[in-house]
This record gives sequence, C-alpha cells and structure tokens, in this order.
Amino acid sequence: MFKNISLPLKITLIYFLFSLLWIYFSDSIINILVKDLEKLQFLQTIKGWFFISLSSILLYLLSKKLFSYVEEERDKLAKANELLEKVLENAPVIIFWKSKKGVYLGCNTQFLELMNLKSKDELLGKTDSNFAINEKEDYISDDMLVMSTKQPKLNYIETITPKDKTLKILNTSKVPLFDKNGSVIGVLGVIQDITEEIEKQNQIKSQEELLIQQSKLASMGEMIANIAHQWRQPLSVISTLSTGMKLQKELNISNEDYEKQSLDNINANAQYLSKTIDDFKNFFKKDNPKSSINTKTLIDKTIKLIDSRLKIRDIKIVQNDQEIEFDSYESEIIQVLINLINNSIDAFENINTNKYIFIDIKKVEDNLIIELKDNAGGISSEIIDRIFEPYFTTKSEDKGTGIGLYMSKEIISKHLKGTIKAATVDFNYKNENYTGALFTITIPLNKISTTE
Repeated sequence: MFKNISLPLKITLIYFLFSLLWIYFSDSIINILVKDLEKLQFLQTIKGWFFISLSSILLYLLSKKLFSYVEEERDKLAKANELLEKVLENAPVIIFWKSKKGVYLGCNTQFLELMNLKSKDELLGKTDSNFAINEKEDYISDDMLVMSTKQPKLNYIETITPKDKTLKILNTSKVPLFDKNGSVIGVLGVIQDITEEIEKQNQIKSQEELLIQQSKLASMGEMIANIAHQWRQPLSVISTLSTGMKLQKELNISNEDYEKQSLDNINANAQYLSKTIDDFKNFFKKDNPKSSINTKTLIDKTIKLIDSRLKIRDIKIVQNDQEIEFDSYESEIIQVLINLINNSIDAFENINTNKYIFIDIKKVEDNLIIELKDNAGGISSEIIDRIFEPYFTTKSEDKGTGIGLYMSKEIISKHLKGTIKAATVDFNYKNENYTGALFTITIPLNKISTTE
C-alpha cells in the first residue's frame, strides 16, 4: 500500500499515527491507574514531555531518512547529468537545444566550433537573431515549423556562414521538445558537418568527368580516320564539279543550267561535311543534357562515328528492328557503345571469317536492356573478372589504354544508375555456330514508350 506513496507523505502519516496512538493509549492507561486529580495532572505533564522527546527522536530518524534519500537522488541526478554531458560532448554529431522562444539553452563543444564561438557564455541566453549569420532567418523559420506542427524535420541540407565567413554544408535534423503534459517547450537540433564529404564527392565527380573525356580522346584517332573516310567522297564531288565549271568557263562552253546544278551539288555536299563536323563536335562536348532518345537514331549515330573502322575490317552490324523512345543522356550511352564496339573490332584482328556485331535493345518492365554481342571468340575465363578494372588491357600499348571498359562501367553504374555485365556465349546465326563476347547493359527507366 505504501509503495506508491512519496517519502515526505510517508513521514507525515507515520508521525500522525504515532501521535494518535500515543494520545489514545496513554490517556486510557493513566485514567485507569490514577484516580487522584493532582497525580493525574502531574502525570499528564510528564506524559507531554515524554511525547515531545519521543516524537523529536522519531522526527530526527524520519528526517535523517528523508535527507539521506534526497542526497541519494541528488547524487543520481548529478551522475546522470554528468553522463549526459559526456554523451553530448563525445557524440559524433553537433547538438544544440533552444527554448520555445528560440533562446539557446545548451549545446556541445562541436556546436560552439561550428558557430566559431569560444565559450557557452557567448551562446546561452541568446537567439539566432543575435548572430551575424546569413542563414539565420531560415533557422528561425525551421524552428517555428517544427514547434508549431509538433513534427520533426529530418535530414535536410542547409548551409551556415558564421562570422569567419567560411561556408559550411550541413545535414540537419530538428525535433520538438515536450513537457510531461505534451506541450512543446523547445526544439532540439542534431547536425552533421558534411562539407568535406561534399567536396570529396565533387572532386571524385570531376575526376570521373576527366576520365570520360580521356576515354573519348583515346578514340580520337579512329574518329579522325572516320572523318577522313566520310569526307573523301563529298570532297571528290566538290573538286570534280568546281574543276568542271572552271574548265567550261575557260572553253567558253558553260551554260547557266549546268552551273546551277553544279552549285546545288556543291552546296549539298558542303552541308553533308558540315553535318559530319556537328556529329563529332556533339560527341566530344563535355556537358550533355538529358534528352529524348530513339534507339534506332542512337545506333545510327554510334555507327556513323566508327563506320570507317567497321568497313575497313568488313564487319557487319546486325540490329533488331524494334524502336524504343526513352529519356537519358545520349552522348554517354554512345560513348559506352563505341567503347564496346571498338573492343569487338580489336578482337576481330586475326579473324578472317564472317564478322558480326549484334546489337539488341529491348524494354523489360521498367528497364532498358542493351545487348551487344560479337562472334570474335569470346573472353578468356582467366581475365573476364578483370576486364572492367582501370588500365587493365591485353592489347599492346599503341592499341589500348585499358580505360574504355572501365569508363563504360563507371558511366553505366554512376551516371545512368544501371549495370553492365560480360560473358562468353555460344550461339547460332544463319546455321553457323559461333562463340563470342556478350555485354549486357541494364538501365532503369521511369517512363518509355515502345513502337514496332
């Protein structure tokens, strides 16, 4: 019964019961034993002094127990506060808390360092308005939102520019503080300084972009050769037409219809040359925005960029007829396809039979699947697990840098959020059995439309 009663109330009840029992029983005994009024008065006085003495001793013992209990609770509270302070100081995060009016009530040392303050005296009792920080209005607004809605605001990115003007990037969470009645009494903030992490990510991104550019430049020799091959015929046409016009002028046999037709042909071939330049210029652009892509157009652009290598080595491209529209980064997918096709072209170097590169693109659920396969003999089981490593190559130094397949995997996994896998497969084509390398690219898509 007494377990749920506080110690002060227990002491009061004990003293009350003791007094009640003492008065009742002592009076009853004296009245039974003593009939003389004088003696009765004397004994009542003695009884009063005796009661005072006993009650004083009882109160002393009870008070001692009470003070002992208070001291124990105070020690427990002090130890709890000391432990809490150690936890706050050693926590791998920045912590602060404010009152309902936005007044700072506490923090750990890391928060002082973030604010570029030397001691808590410079912070406690003040609000964000007291500090020269560019983002203070945002902080106040976030505090009010958390306290008014009674809902936490978790893991959002913000910045801080304290008095030393050094911008820092923060991952912040704020939660409302409640009293025992459920009323909001303040806000608690937990912060992670992610400035270095963001800077490292940006540095890695810059390095990846540089490697992508290096990968493109590594293919520049073939690109230039392809330009020369594509330009040979139109330049020959332009030269022939201009020479013919000049000769007719010299022989005084020119006519207006011939000149007009020749000039139209020269202009058409010049436009073709200009279009070729644009194709290569777009491929080598550093920044390419996301755009709508048609798979047939994608393959046509890819083949156009390396057409001369394919024709010189008499390699045939076999592709499916399905056309798929989707949104992605065209230049980066073309870069991957060129790397894979160039890899197949190099594998055909010592092969004199029919040479095929198969390109199959299809939609499976919400994924775009690109399969590129050749019949060049496949990839050795000893190296297939290493082909995506940076600078790994089985080619001579003048034919390979070892970054093509590595960059293909980086582009697919990090830029397009997909996967690329390699395998050696056996297959039949036109009643002939072949062995070759199969690269399977899977790119997740939000929304694409398919037309036959």
